Amino acid sequence: MRKGYLITAYHQPAHLKRLVEALQHEHASFYIHIDAKIDSSPFKEAVGGRSDVRFIKSRRVNWMGFSQVESILDLMKHAVADGVDYISLISGSDYPIKPTQYIMDFFANAREEFITFWRLEDRPSWLGKINYYYPIDLVPIKNYETAGFRRYWWGYYYKLRHYMPMRDRPAFIPYGGSDWWSMSGDCASYVLDCVKNNPKYVSFYRYTHCPSEMFFHSIVLNSKFAIRVRNHKKYEQWRAGGTADNQPMLPEDSFNLRYIDWSGEKTGERECPAVLDERDFEALSRSPDLFARKFEEGRSEKLLQMVDSGLRRVIASDEAALIA
Repeated sequence: MRKGYLITAYHQPAHLKRLVEALQHEHASFYIHIDAKIDSSPFKEAVGGRSDVRFIKSRRVNWMGFSQVESILDLMKHAVADGVDYISLISGSDYPIKPTQYIMDFFANAREEFITFWRLEDRPSWLGKINYYYPIDLVPIKNYETAGFRRYWWGYYYKLRHYMPMRDRPAFIPYGGSDWWSMSGDCASYVLDCVKNNPKYVSFYRYTHCPSEMFFHSIVLNSKFAIRVRNHKKYEQWRAGGTADNQPMLPEDSFNLRYIDWSGEKTGERECPAVLDERDFEALSRSPDLFARKFEEGRSEKLLQMVDSGLRRVIASDEAALIA
């Protein structure tokens, strides 16, 4: 089984080195994209001499823009061309919380696609992401509140958006979910073929809000691979129960095996998502997930040491747990 890790990074070259070393395996390869706005030399100095690492030609990426999707597609093309059996999209702020061999064995036995998903109609607030035009790669949206022209442009845009005509949607069910996923090489090949053969689909998502959280999900969940997606049956049962009854949605990590702390959305006590530190060790210990985020150099150092000396040294005694 050949494993490919697609890594998007824009800071923390030392953590990138640690991440690659934590996941290294004779059957694993790493495909790394560095935002063209960032000096790539510290990252290449950190891991560039490795035979299992390939840096993909950088492109300028705008946060929440379609350029994020394009950078991921660049990574996917190289991984698929190398014939990997499973690929995992992670960021330079991620880290494994299971032993490397455990992760490799998990995917060697896997028969699923691990991508968080929901129909946008089940999260109505997300429909605005596709109902209006968002030219984010033309007028970057990140930190626009303090950025002169962009402050006025996006400020007026949000005030006037609801007076604009709705966009015509292509004939598919729109889905959304987390940026971070793992999928089989066959599924990734299907995604790339779909992109190549459906320019109207690509054009539609080019002017949406944060398309990286919808683009891949909508392709996979409208395809023959949908029934392979983890929790697909459970999700349909959840929908059949009536979303209007305010039933809690299935936990995101139960789909994609990523531990992320979003508690700050309700409490305001931590960032969204939280930067993990030693306070989170017990939660990580109890988690069935394979990866966690976000880790920051310095702030997360003690936790990283605890993970390395504890969780990543624990070998699962029950092999059936790998495919549970």
